[in-house]
Amino acid sequence: MKKIQFALAALLIVSAFSSCKKDDNKNNNTPALPHSLGYNGTDDLSTIPTAISFTGAGNLPANYSIVDKFPPIGDQGQYGTCVAWSTAYNAKTTLEGEDYGWTQTELSNPANQLSARDLFTNIPDNAKGPNCDGTNFTDALNVILQRGVATLNTAPYTGLGDCSNASAQAAWTADAANHKIKDFRKIDKTVESIKSNIAQNIPVMFAAKLADNFMSWNSDAVLSSNTTYDQVGIHAGHALCVAGYDDSRGANGAFRVVNSWSPNWGDAGYIWIDYNFFVNEFVPESDVFIATNSKGNNPPPPVDPTVTGNVDIAAWAFSDDPIFGTATGREIVYNIYNIGDQPALSSHEWSVYYIYYNAYNANDYGFLFQDDVNNSIQSNTINCNGNSCVVNYDLPSGENFGDLLPPYNGYLTQDYTVPNITGQYYLLIIADALNTIKEPDEQNNYFYTTSQDPVTFINGVVQRSGVNHTTAPYLGNVKFKNNITPTRENLKRNQYQTAVNSNFPNAYRMDEIQQMIKNNRKSGDWNTKLNAFMAAHKG
Repeated sequence: MKKIQFALAALLIVSAFSSCKKDDNKNNNTPALPHSLGYNGTDDLSTIPTAISFTGAGNLPANYSIVDKFPPIGDQGQYGTCVAWSTAYNAKTTLEGEDYGWTQTELSNPANQLSARDLFTNIPDNAKGPNCDGTNFTDALNVILQRGVATLNTAPYTGLGDCSNASAQAAWTADAANHKIKDFRKIDKTVESIKSNIAQNIPVMFAAKLADNFMSWNSDAVLSSNTTYDQVGIHAGHALCVAGYDDSRGANGAFRVVNSWSPNWGDAGYIWIDYNFFVNEFVPESDVFIATNSKGNNPPPPVDPTVTGNVDIAAWAFSDDPIFGTATGREIVYNIYNIGDQPALSSHEWSVYYIYYNAYNANDYGFLFQDDVNNSIQSNTINCNGNSCVVNYDLPSGENFGDLLPPYNGYLTQDYTVPNITGQYYLLIIADALNTIKEPDEQNNYFYTTSQDPVTFINGVVQRSGVNHTTAPYLGNVKFKNNITPTRENLKRNQYQTAVNSNFPNAYRMDEIQQMIKNNRKSGDWNTKLNAFMAAHKG
């Protein structure tokens, strides 16, 4: 890490700051920078889930701005805290303003602005430089996700000192608990993806590689190229936010970008950046992120067990074990319950799927088995063909398929083969996966058989954690065992209904998986994969 340097003139202190990234190519004669930076550039993007698009990228307006939803331009001053300014002060404040409908006057109130000082101070000391000179997006966003961030009124951006954890105050943490995010995601570094998020009023955080011309920018023209790196060095990392776009700006269209160097820099603190330059050179890696806001630290409202006039289908798994003598063969023991007071009719045409999906890219998914409940066959019959069954039974209130369907005795079983997948995946049963039945509680349609945490697969073989997979590649005896009794209360809510937990607080939420299914059904990919699966797994 570089040390912060100061150059003093008679009555003016010109702050000299470098990026927190170490630059061995610079020497002691490099001129001092007029502004501080602060992005380390060592985020592990493979550990950040890819965003699930909630709307299509088409039919976007030719220009869109959420500048008026941002707080006033801030000033990170003499510290490499740009990531904290991008994530907390700019993005998080904007998200809260959206949720609460704040006006520009309210956005100017420090009680409504999130503090870059609180965030940067509470990032682990080993994840930031010794002189307040930088961090990564992952470190900052994880703090907002799990701890939250205090307001600027509670933790003013003054007297940062050495920015160590020791300088944090208890009152900050209490306030921070009311200002969290639900998750953060990486998005595609494409013009359409960024525009699509902006058009949905979602601020886009990103990291850039700066050149000398950016440092001294002072116009409303469009930045479309880099100049030299003599002043900033070749590793000049900085964090900013996109707050708008205009297809007619400049030669190719441009993004409106928010900086944290005071209104005296650029175009009153902003800058226009050419689309092509942005995606091809200005942002060197895929360091582009969004976040979903959470309104405080309040738990979700409890599920009302007395809801009437509804079907309520709940998925359940008892075990998922390897089949002896096979590398990728497994057997799941499961059941489907109706804990509502109305029957789930076969005429509703609903389905049960057992799927896998990549923990960091849910669009990498596939099928393990499928049950369709419909009346395409004779009433009160079941017809199975390989890993796919058609069931023509109504599921009455208080009943379960394990008791109802012959020849089962209180539970259902299905053998399946894990495909040739490598990486970290979740295995998930979804009852009424296509949402054809409207229920008061959709969360209990989901049941994870990977003990909430993703499982590592190598060529379809489940791997044990803490084992050298190179020297011990065959470890297919990993088992899932559920010791919880499927009482009504446990069917309503249990630990296996979500992938979000203390080990993986940034895992995909239920609504994101629902949206993934919806998107892929709309594109045709869902049916294409399903048809290929059924053709390959006929009995």
